[in-house]
Amino acid sequence: MLPGLLILFLVVALGGAGLAVLEARGRALPLRVSVLHGAFALLGIVLLARQDIADPHNHLANGAVLVFMFAAAGGLLLFAFRATRQKLPLAVVTLHAGFALTAILLLGLGWLKG
Repeated sequence: MLPGLLILFLVVALGGAGLAVLEARGRALPLRVSVLHGAFALLGIVLLARQDIADPHNHLANGAVLVFMFAAAGGLLLFAFRATRQKLPLAVVTLHAGFALTAILLLGLGWLKG
């Protein structure tokens, strides 16, 4: 299951990178695209948490869930800015992406260790 989740998170990350590039160019996407990005990320977090409950010995994957939750908190903050049509703060975008990429790395290492 971890390879499928890794692919899901990589696709979500590519979508997030696309959102960030378009935002940086001043061409914000419709709110529903951000919602889809967040919904697929949340689905991945829930599925990963269920996997971790079933196999609690993969500490790297367990850590990935925690770091993904930090990324999700940043994503919620970014969503609030987008919903109110404000410019996204670069620091929050960077932290959100950093947490997400760190979690993807942990997940990948957990899969390789598995």
